[in-house]
Order: sequence, then C-alpha cells, then structure tokens
Amino acid sequence: LSYYNEYKSYLSRMTGCTVDYPLYGITQVDAFRVALVGGGGSMKSGVPNIVEVYDMRGNGMVLTHRYDCGTEAPTCISAHPGDPILVAGVDNNIQILQIPMEKKLNKEMPSLKKTFERDVVKTTDYGEIVKGITFCCFGEKLVTVGEDKAITIWEFPSMTKRWRITQHLSEVTQVTAHPNGEPYIVTATRGSECMLWDVETGERVHQLKYEDGTNTKFRFRSIRYSPTGESLYALILPVAWSPSSFSNIVKFDSESWTIQTKTYMRGEPLAELAISGDDSLLATASSNGHIYIYDAGSLSIRRRMFDVHGLFVTGLCFIPENGKSDSFKLLSISADKECKVHNPHLADPIRFLKAVVYLCLLVLSLYIFFSLLQRLDLVPQIDDFEEGSPQDHQEQHHHDHHREL
Repeated sequence: LSYYNEYKSYLSRMTGCTVDYPLYGITQVDAFRVALVGGGGSMKSGVPNIVEVYDMRGNGMVLTHRYDCGTEAPTCISAHPGDPILVAGVDNNIQILQIPMEKKLNKEMPSLKKTFERDVVKTTDYGEIVKGITFCCFGEKLVTVGEDKAITIWEFPSMTKRWRITQHLSEVTQVTAHPNGEPYIVTATRGSECMLWDVETGERVHQLKYEDGTNTKFRFRSIRYSPTGESLYALILPVAWSPSSFSNIVKFDSESWTIQTKTYMRGEPLAELAISGDDSLLATASSNGHIYIYDAGSLSIRRRMFDVHGLFVTGLCFIPENGKSDSFKLLSISADKECKVHNPHLADPIRFLKAVVYLCLLVLSLYIFFSLLQRLDLVPQIDDFEEGSPQDHQEQHHHDHHREL
C-alpha cells in the first residue's frame, strides 16, 4: 500500500511531454534544464527537425526555447559545462546554438541563436553522419565523431581544428570525456574497438578489451564516465546477436582499466546508458521499450519498468530533482515522439510482488503442515480443550468406548 500510494502521488505531480517529431538525443543543460533533438530528416513528410530546451522545475516540462534546423534532422547534442551553449550534430555538420537569457515580451516562442555551423564529417562510402559530440577539459575542447571513422578535436570557442584521428577501423558511434578536466576521452566503434585518447597530444593511451572465455567477439554499445571520473561504465554486447546472447554491464577502473564489477541480462539487447550525478544510480534501456535501474556501485537491479515506450528508447538522462544533489529524475526519449519522466528511487514492484508471493506460500505451507499433524493425531484436537476435569474426560472416553462396542 505504501508503494502504491507513493507511485500514485508521483504520477499525479510529474508528467513528461509529447512532441511532433521523433526524438533522437537528449542532454542536461544545467541543474534545471534539458535539451531534446530529433526530426523527420530530409524527407518531405512535414515532420520538423527541431532542437528544444525544457525547464524541469515544477510539476512538468515547460518548453522555453525552440530552434528549427532546416532540412536535416539533428541526431545528437551536447551542452557546454559552463556556458549556455549547445552543440547539435545535424547530418554531417555541427551547429553551435546559444541559449538567450532575455525573455521576449510577445507570445512568440524564444529561439536559440545559431552562432556557428561547419561540416565535421567527411562523405565516405560508410556514411557522413555525426554520431557523437562532447566537451572536455572544462569546455575548452570539443570532440566530434562520426561515420567516417574519424575523431576530430577542436579548440573551443575558436573552433580551430587541433587533431583529426583516423586510427579506428569502423564508424565511431560513442564518445565520452573525463568529467574533471583531465585531457582524456574514450571512443567506441560499431566494431569491437574501444580506445582511450589524450586530446592534448592526439595519441592513443589504452585500448579496452572484453572477453568472456569464449571466442565471442564483443562491441562496446554505450560508454559513460562516472561523475568522479574514477570509473567507466560500458554496455557490451556480442557483435553477432542471438536470442541466447547476453547484454553485459561492466564497470572499469579508469586508472588500471581492470573490471571492478559486472552484471548481465540474457536475451534482451540493451542500448542506452546513463549515470546519476552522485554516481549512485545507473539506467539502461532495451530495444523493446523497457527501462532498468541499477545500483551503480554493485550493479544490482533496483527497478524494472516494462513497456515504457512503444518503440526503442533512443536516450536516457538523469537530472537533479528541483536542484537537489541526492534526488534525481530520469528522463527517457524514444522515436515514438514521447519524453517521459520517471522516479528512479521508487521500489521495484516485482520485488514487492515476490515478497507477497513468498508470504502466501509460507502461510499455505504452515496450514498444510499442521493439517497433516492433526490427521496423524500428533497435535491435540479442538474438542480436547473442552471444559471439565481430566477424570470427567476419562469417564466420558470409557462411556463412548462401551457405546461403540
């Protein structure tokens, strides 16, 4: 009842949003705002290609800024750690957008201000889409990766190209930067490569590998540094997926690159990964629209949420609840055009149901046990506790015996 009342109260005071375009990316702007991106692409379907900023204070999501990217859909986005600046990956280029601080007096929705646009991914036979963007070194550098298998490091805000690294063998799909200003990034590809780079020198520092004792070849599907930078979380899947395959969630030490702990889920390919700001919660999602919450320290499951979205989940993001440092909201987006808000601190209803089932089985077992004892005359019957002295009971027993004879 406590869980039900808490869950009902939570649903009544928090809502997400439904937009008019498929959602592909989400990022935290600051302690109170998030940015969403997505769209219909170059097809003339009437679906816009949009970047939106939402304020999360209060009981829902309030749209504060909106920007139309034109004929191409933005697929990824990153926010500057110190300034109100967004960088969106739109097809093979990036667009730098500034969030204006002033509010318009009329009813027109404030727009983001585009300050820079540049092609950053070369057209190749593999494609030309920007797949990942991140800031590093406290926002002094910007890193872009894409389908041309290259990593490009830019000085920010001058956007002078510092390094272009072309050592990967397949398209680069993931990039994460060290959160404490250290000049390190980790990239992962659609193949089986996952590498640590020094952005100051452009040199590779380490290559991560994962083996399970078999000949299975794995890929790093999603990677995220912990907020302290002491660990790296990785979602690792077999390159060749089958219904009997496992999705592995692995926590690496970012100094020795040894595995600290890991867990797995069988038969369900997990796709997205997010870590809360206090490094206590880890969220991941499946291609079936399910979301799972783990304890980030032990990687033990805390909550399961089934059929959250009608289509595959395209992004997850933790954001502090009303600015608190120990309480978070979890946002999930999908191509079904919905952004939903969840409370990751609620108890897992499956654990609650298991407790109820175990209690019922215990009561049933005790009932069967004592029923058998009564049938075997190993426990006194209720009639044996009638009023009267032992002598009266003995005489009544002899009388009943003679009457039976």
